[in-house]
This record gives sequence, structure tokens and C-alpha cells, in this order.
Amino acid sequence: MINLKHTRRALMAGFVCVAALLPLGAAQAREAAPAPKMWVIKDADSTIYLYGSFHLLKADTQWKTPAFDKVFNSADTLYLEVANLDDQAAAAALVQKYGIDPTGSLLKPYTPEEQKLIRDTYAKYGLNIDQLVMLKPWLASLMLVMKQMQTEGFDPNAGVDKTLLTAARAKNLPVKGMETLEDQMKVISSDVFGEESKALLDTVKEDANVKATFEKMLTAWKTGDIKGLEALLVDEMKVKTPKMYESVMVNRNRNWVQPIKDVLAGSGTQLIVVGAGHLAGPDSVQALLKKEGIKVELYDYQSAK
Repeated sequence: MINLKHTRRALMAGFVCVAALLPLGAAQAREAAPAPKMWVIKDADSTIYLYGSFHLLKADTQWKTPAFDKVFNSADTLYLEVANLDDQAAAAALVQKYGIDPTGSLLKPYTPEEQKLIRDTYAKYGLNIDQLVMLKPWLASLMLVMKQMQTEGFDPNAGVDKTLLTAARAKNLPVKGMETLEDQMKVISSDVFGEESKALLDTVKEDANVKATFEKMLTAWKTGDIKGLEALLVDEMKVKTPKMYESVMVNRNRNWVQPIKDVLAGSGTQLIVVGAGHLAGPDSVQALLKKEGIKVELYDYQSAK
């Protein structure tokens, strides 16, 4: 999920209880450790697993479980937001098409004080904003978020999507996309009612809290804290940039409903992996599917063992 400032809310430990020889302790030891949430959709001849992704992760993040591996190994197809997410040539061409503003007006919406804050924050991460004025706000904002996350140890190559894409290719598992790279670029480059520039400034203003924010998102995702994810990935976007929320989150979720219904109309077992933000809140993919009369249930990791 690419979504400007909210890429950071977009672009997100268990415990061991040992009480020897006590029945209560034994029961607790068998409980499943907290894990990222997954949902399951079934009909007579189809099973769809719906999993929320964290696009960038630290290399030592433990997120896979034996139950998840079982699901992955049972899948006939892996669906990601974008099937060719590592196609650098295609991405570069689309950035040229959708990410460049020949007027060089990136800094024009901001006051001199705001421009200084933007310039200083970018410089902190080795970026010269004056050399980026030909970029549209979404791309300049994304560059800053990526630098922030990388500084904190997050790596796209360690993210869920890239990890699963690599694993799928290794076992010749078909990979399909819920949308295309160009679909994503069109959405994030639209600058819905000027909110794109506001999002860039908000990203800069929140730099002091960025480490804590990333850690909160990661913890909420790892532990399956659905309400926490909703607060971090959905609520603020709805309030601060409602048009962007509708475009980047809700409309894309709606666009995925029919393809999921089409998959369900087929047969076999499929794994669909999209950004965790798309599976949080009242406009989540699973909420929209339920409105279509489709039964969506939380996956029970414990019973799957």
C-alpha cells in the first residue's frame, strides 16, 4: 500500500508462560502467540486467505508462524497488491510519468517558515529539497518516509510482500496482482483537492515522533491489534485528509471486492496479501465483502496447528 504520509502508517512478541507440572501452565503454553491477523473466506470449493501486510520490516522481525507457512504452502495462487512490485524499470518509467512537475512548484504552497522546516528535515536524512522541487508532493513525501524508515532499520526487501514474492517464485507459485503499478501511481499522484501538499508538511512536522510511530505500528501489526492498527493507519487519515482517505484507501478497497468475489467463484485455495491498513476500520476490505453478503471470519491460528 503506497499512501504518502500514511505510508508510514501504511507503507507497520509474544510471551512464554512456563509453570512446570501445572495443568493451567500447560494450557497457557499451548496458546498461540500473538500474530498478524488473517481472515478466511470459504464456499463449497474455494478457500481464500486474506492477510494484512507490513510493506517494510526490520530484518529480524519474526512474523511467520507454522500456521501461516501451512496456508502459504497450500495456496494455488498468491495475490499481492501488485504482482511485479520489484520491477524497477517499470516503476522508474511510471515515476517519470506521474511523479514529475515541470513547473518546479513543490515548495510554493508553503510559508517561508514551513519551507525552512521542510528543508531542514530533508537535510537531516541527506536529502536536498532544493534539488527535488521538480517532484510532485507525493513522490517527495515518499522519499522522505522511505529514508525515515530505513534510518530506523526498516527494509522493503524484508517486508512481507517482497518476502512472499521471492518465496512464490522459488516454488513456481503463480503470482497475480489486485491492481497494477500504474493504478497505484494514478491514485497517489492525483493530489486530491490539495491534500497531497498538506500530507507532505504533516510528514515533516511529525519527524520528531517518527521512531515511536513506526514502533507502535509494527507492534500493533505483529500482535494482531486490530483496533491499534485502525487508530494508527486509518483514523488520522480520515480526519486530516478525508479526500485522500477516500481515494487511497476506500476506493481501492471497493475496487478489490469484485476480483475477490470472482476468485471465490472459482475453486481451490488462494492467498491474498494487501497492506494492513486496507484490513482495518469500517471501510476495510472484509467489511465491504460482508456488505456483499460474503462471510469473512478471523483465521484461528490455534486450531490450525
